[in-house]
Amino acid sequence: MKTLVIGNPLVLLGEADVIEDGALVVEDGTIVDVGPRERFAGGEFDEVIGSPDHFVMPGFVNCHYHSEVALGQGVYEYIFERANIWMHGMFASISEEDLYHAVLVHLAELIRGGQTAAVDMYYGNPTLPGFGTEVALSAWEDSGLRVAFGLVSRDQNRYVHQDDAEFRSCLPAQLATEIAGSPIGYTWPLDQVLGTYRDLVERWDGRDDRIRVILAPDWTPACSDDLYRETRRLADEYATGITTHALETRSEMSFNFEHYGMCGMERLQKLGVLGDDTSLAHFVWATDRDIDLLVETGSVSSNDPGSNLRLSSGIARVRDIIDRGGKAGFGTDGISFGDREDFFDEIRLAALLQRRPMELASGRISSSKLFRSAITSGARAVRAEDRLGSLEPGKDADLLVLRRDHVFWPPQRYAGSDPLDVIVDRADQSDIDTVMVRGRSLLRGGEIVSFDERKVREAYADAAANRLWKFAEPQERRWVLELPGELEPYVLDFYRRWTDMPTDPGYSYNTTSGPERDTGGA
Repeated sequence: MKTLVIGNPLVLLGEADVIEDGALVVEDGTIVDVGPRERFAGGEFDEVIGSPDHFVMPGFVNCHYHSEVALGQGVYEYIFERANIWMHGMFASISEEDLYHAVLVHLAELIRGGQTAAVDMYYGNPTLPGFGTEVALSAWEDSGLRVAFGLVSRDQNRYVHQDDAEFRSCLPAQLATEIAGSPIGYTWPLDQVLGTYRDLVERWDGRDDRIRVILAPDWTPACSDDLYRETRRLADEYATGITTHALETRSEMSFNFEHYGMCGMERLQKLGVLGDDTSLAHFVWATDRDIDLLVETGSVSSNDPGSNLRLSSGIARVRDIIDRGGKAGFGTDGISFGDREDFFDEIRLAALLQRRPMELASGRISSSKLFRSAITSGARAVRAEDRLGSLEPGKDADLLVLRRDHVFWPPQRYAGSDPLDVIVDRADQSDIDTVMVRGRSLLRGGEIVSFDERKVREAYADAAANRLWKFAEPQERRWVLELPGELEPYVLDFYRRWTDMPTDPGYSYNTTSGPERDTGGA
């Protein structure tokens, strides 16, 4: 099938940023030609998508996502160290059918939000065969999206950044006993998790040239040196890749300095984790040394601005990373700005947070740099660097077609502006007409076409109303709704010393006092 895709502009991010009034030709999922629209006039095509009233750009890669995060109860608002003791609620008993619909209905949100691929750190459900990975991957397959999928592993410090027995010894005896017998502080047996990874690699890695299976050690406090070393060994053996949370919080940063005598990235580098097949989620509390190692190793950082703000994690140093030549991708964490998974919202928020009032000449990050960083870093993170990253001949046709009528209206107002600046500042998911992955439309006319979204939403709504958050057993209700609240004061007290520890801010946004005045000695 031969498809002509028309856009004004056509955002290439290749040798040139854009072609005004351009077009590209797609055959068998691959871009085979690109140029001014007039060059293709009179050509024979099976399908024409877009028009001069549309613009076209590469699809976004969500560099950090949790496909089952919506199974957590209530609104996400706690920093991870606090949220950790509440998270087990999402691991309550669930059927494979309900899990499938829960994942797929939220993948529809990724499509609507302009994402064509994602790195999925899937925590897994121990009540299901293979932790439910088969079900989740089936949802990804049916969605039509591209994914690098990793089952999370962790093997230490289940409750706080301290040995489990040591932390429990600080609790009242009855609480310590009850916590030890509860699912709070989730960890699954490593032999089962890594065995599941091997099985998934054999059966899923490379399927339809869209699905990759990777390793996903959780984050630096919860993963031992041995686990990280084994992760690297397996990634090399199976030629897949790695994703991990890194430097998400202030306490995580402090933990690495206190326990290992070095910054988090130096520890990961010494263990062999870093490399161009590794992505690092959040990357908020990165020191200069951490950023240097990011650049040196070619690893990808994922800035997740909506999640970082909602969880009180902080603001990543995206401008510094890009200026130093580092890979800065972007993600939603499944906890996006406004729960919409609108990637334009996330990119715009990330860019605005880098406009620093203490540096009046800095202004905006170049929109070309911002988009190129997002697209190329995403291509690397999802393990498709040879096929994604621009809309040039030889690349896969993973792209978005958007209407101009809102973004570039009123006529002529933005004629003198860089079109990439206009897109960063004004576009949102309501402008998207078509989402395409490898030449196949997942969204057309603003409607999901890769699966029956209405039926999936109805099934998910039934599960949500009648099964997912109803705790019939008193023990389960206590574990989910009561016990974490009794444990929380001890958790917060544990972290207080790191929270109160003074640091030198990477960015300055405001002040607690005015400047000192020179009174001339009077």
